[in-house]
Amino acid sequence: MSQDEVFRINDPETLKAIAHPLRQRIVLELAVQEHARAADLAKALDEPANSVSFHLRVLAKAGLIEEAPELARDKRDRVWKRVIQQFTVDPGLADAGTLFDPYLRWLRAMFLRDRTAPEEQEDLRLGLAHDGFFTSEEAREMADEVKAVLDRWSELTIERKRAAPDATERKYYQVIFAVGPRDLAAEQSPQE
Repeated sequence: MSQDEVFRINDPETLKAIAHPLRQRIVLELAVQEHARAADLAKALDEPANSVSFHLRVLAKAGLIEEAPELARDKRDRVWKRVIQQFTVDPGLADAGTLFDPYLRWLRAMFLRDRTAPEEQEDLRLGLAHDGFFTSEEAREMADEVKAVLDRWSELTIERKRAAPDATERKYYQVIFAVGPRDLAAEQSPQE
């Protein structure tokens, strides 16, 4: 698989592998470091090395990362690198919610969190009121444009993190956007 291809998750085991929050952090850290040993990742993520090693093996079995023996110091040295840049999940895959549940919990917490400190008020942008009357083609086109902007910023910030890995002002931000038809019948409350 080339680095530019979108990895398609269409089986429950691969979904389970990427759904774990620490595994997602490992894949993101591998994006920054490009290749790393378990000990390097453990230090960067402040996690036990044996736990990181276990999760690396799970990700490798799922085909999301691979060993890079050409970068190893010797035959016992294990260096890992990402195989994929992006992935998509087949919509009909059972338990696809396991991947999205942590994001939805985070999003809910962001909306409901008390933000009395001025720096916390400046640190978050939330918005939901961007409904539109799109055709399916227009919705796809708009989603592609938004994704292109997010991809560009993701690449830019990863490059900056690589250039200054110890910079404390860099924070991890989550960006979520969804484009799809709204089912008004499903939105009605049980009291109505």
